[in-house]
Amino acid sequence: MNLYKSLIFILYLGIFLGSGFRTPAQSRDSITLYGTLDTVQVIRQRIQHANEANAGARVTHISPAILQANKTRSLAELLTDHTSIYIKSLGTGALSTASFRGTSASQTRVNWNGINITPPLSGTFDFSQIPVFFTDNINLYYGSSHVKNGTGAIGGSVNLFTDTDWNRGVNGRVLAEYGSYNTYTVGGQANISGNKSASKTRLYYQHSDNDYTYLNKVLTNTPFREKRQDAAYSQFGIMQEGYFRVSPYTRLTAVAWYQKNHRNLPQPLGVVNRSQEDQEENNFRGYAGLDFSRGIHELHVKAAWLYFCQTYDIRYDGGLFDPKGNKNRSNTAQVVADYTYSPTDKLILNTTLTYSHDLIRVSSYIDIDSSKYTLDGIDFDIPQVESPFSHHRNILSWQTSALWTPIRWMMINGQYMFEHNDNRNVSTWSAGIVFNLLKKELKLKGSTAYNYRFPSMNDLYWRPGGNPDVKPEEGYSYDASISYRKSINKHLLFDAEVSGYLMNIDNWILWLPKDGNQWVWTPQNKRNVRSYGVELYGKTTFHYGELVSSLSGNYSWSQSRTRKKQHVDDNAYMRQIPYVPRFKWNLRWNIDYKDAFFVWQMTYTGRRFITTDESYATDPYSVHNLLLGYRYSFRNGTSLTPQMRIDNLFDTYYESTQYYPMPLRNCLFSLLFEF
Repeated sequence: MNLYKSLIFILYLGIFLGSGFRTPAQSRDSITLYGTLDTVQVIRQRIQHANEANAGARVTHISPAILQANKTRSLAELLTDHTSIYIKSLGTGALSTASFRGTSASQTRVNWNGINITPPLSGTFDFSQIPVFFTDNINLYYGSSHVKNGTGAIGGSVNLFTDTDWNRGVNGRVLAEYGSYNTYTVGGQANISGNKSASKTRLYYQHSDNDYTYLNKVLTNTPFREKRQDAAYSQFGIMQEGYFRVSPYTRLTAVAWYQKNHRNLPQPLGVVNRSQEDQEENNFRGYAGLDFSRGIHELHVKAAWLYFCQTYDIRYDGGLFDPKGNKNRSNTAQVVADYTYSPTDKLILNTTLTYSHDLIRVSSYIDIDSSKYTLDGIDFDIPQVESPFSHHRNILSWQTSALWTPIRWMMINGQYMFEHNDNRNVSTWSAGIVFNLLKKELKLKGSTAYNYRFPSMNDLYWRPGGNPDVKPEEGYSYDASISYRKSINKHLLFDAEVSGYLMNIDNWILWLPKDGNQWVWTPQNKRNVRSYGVELYGKTTFHYGELVSSLSGNYSWSQSRTRKKQHVDDNAYMRQIPYVPRFKWNLRWNIDYKDAFFVWQMTYTGRRFITTDESYATDPYSVHNLLLGYRYSFRNGTSLTPQMRIDNLFDTYYESTQYYPMPLRNCLFSLLFEF
């Protein structure tokens, strides 16, 4: 097949997914681009994951050592302590959302093995509900340049991956943890792998009474300690993975993941009329895939089904109001096909076709009080109570890209995507360039992109208040970075990166009162935002004999402000977006000597304004955590690792969200048995 026919074949086929094996040419280029890593197997896995993003974009990877040390924690806690992403949380085990580079939580996308798992109802992902235990690799793509499998990642995306190893026989791990607030966790993982098949099974359960002590600074002038009430939570999950080599070139994959989460929703401080709120979520995520790789051709096909059910109930003390609740459900069917063609060592062509079908069913039970719809003597229309409501959405997207290495030290990458979302069409694109200089020690790269975010199903169809006419959010982004990696001598390694970015986001969606009616809110395109800032990363590693020590850190400065007035007296003009800290940074120092390990970690989060005119703000805070343990290895190949973790070492009072206090000092003890 000549080059011309191959290109025609690519355009005709229009398919990709990006979770398979790479050609030797790709491996060489990607290693140059993303740096050397710990082992050949890990290198191969990280290469295939990092190739999803534009070559000129900033991509960071959370190391396996950090994932291993945080297996019993949630993704929200992991991202807070070890990245520059800002996590807005209502408390441990409570709603926690993520925002990149001064954008909103709804502008952050979450992918699992290349499948979009962002809830179609809210369009916002709750990171407190995903244990680190269920992922093997995490990549963070910054900015709008990730257009491979759909719109939505205006700020960035969190990408979760599960990996497998071949020819490892039978192995696994069992963990148990207990600590403050009657928090206990148990988990197990069993791996069976040979030359032609591999299986991985994971089970996980966590419960916490979550009745931590905090300082109440709201009810009286003198702060006093009290216990958090109605904040208990529990999580159960199971994941089964199966991998089968049908031939030297073909692999079949099937993965199923079920999670059930139940939690009480605590009231904010200062609430007088108390109520008890409960929320239960059931999630099923599963897919089957085929991966074919031979010579210069790769084909990857996946079919996925995502199910989400959320049940919410509220009861009032003293029976002042009748109890009420609702149940929201969504089903998503997704098919992704991908084809990659490498005609030469210098050129990689790729195309993807993705189809998604969302079906939602929302039932709400509301208690109509006619007095609530009279304001200042003016009568407003009372909304009608409707039967359970359902709606569906069809999304078809096509992506094509080219990665060209004209000379050994330069790479150019271009991506284009067209998406048909029900009756709306949109085109997005990204372009990037990379220079590897000084024997690959110095790397310069930059990218620019245009991306969209279609309104969520709640934005469009929520009753009352949904707005079918609300416009998509859109924005241009520009970023550049310089990184340097140098072995100072045989004992010392230095790694650093500096990134700068600029984003203009139009038609920012806000929920505001509808036509002056304070009781009915509706999504409206009311803001045009400019976000710009700087991100720093650094790591120094010292190795001498059996002693390994490293110091690493992240720093971010983000200025995210409205750049246009909505009216003459708009006090939000050129003000910082609420709950976007200008400063956030963290440090991590670890020491490993033989089988003993010690980790000190601290996170600083700056002041966050809670109103659009910057008249009120939450206080900045810093939190210190400690982790220490020892790994006992036995002759039969098994090991036992006891460890202790102390969170909030200096007993700092802080609030991630105003009037929602976070835990003071707490401790957890764990045992990990590996075989």
